[in-house]
Amino acid sequence: MEMALADQFYLLGHDDRTGRARLASRVCGLGLGAALLAELVYSRHLWVQGGRLRLLRRPVPVDALAHTVLDQLAAQPERTDVRTWVRFFAGNTTDLVAERLWRTGYLRPRTMRRRLISTSVVYVPTDTNRAAMPWALLSMKLRCRASLAQDEVFLAGLCAATGLDRFLLDGLPAGSRSYFEQAVGAVWQPAYELVAAARTAVGDAVLAARS
Repeated sequence: MEMALADQFYLLGHDDRTGRARLASRVCGLGLGAALLAELVYSRHLWVQGGRLRLLRRPVPVDALAHTVLDQLAAQPERTDVRTWVRFFAGNTTDLVAERLWRTGYLRPRTMRRRLISTSVVYVPTDTNRAAMPWALLSMKLRCRASLAQDEVFLAGLCAATGLDRFLLDGLPAGSRSYFEQAVGAVWQPAYELVAAARTAVGDAVLAARS
């Protein structure tokens, strides 16, 4: 079974042994928000053009999380701005995607105690090899300059938009950067608009954090 885009981005954005995030929580959430919308774009439930999204008439998705996202979009048809929705889904997306990965056996929750007075739940990989697979496959293809599938091209674009590319390209040959940038430029246009929306939202979040 092919892994969902948001699940792959989550695993790319977290350490395959500890589950620790490689990105700031807001930035990770924005990337996951764009990835969840991209799942609906690639399944032809959603179309994006000119910074606006439009729902397409299709049977509802089988996946529960994708179904929930689609329901939220359908409940507010007057809101079509892509950047607004990317920011909206950044709110609690990280936990929702982690829970989906928990249901499919990739992660398990661990309760952490902080200063003896509060607890929090973190998600850690159940198998480091499985958790590292999206990273290993994309890294290997970039190293060898192998052809990338469309979902991998989108993920590469999302890595560039969120700053995750500095981790992904670390240790790869110098030519891998140029190949990576070429791949990002080949993202399917509706999905590229989601990458662009994520990049803008990440830039705004970084500026807000510095002010």
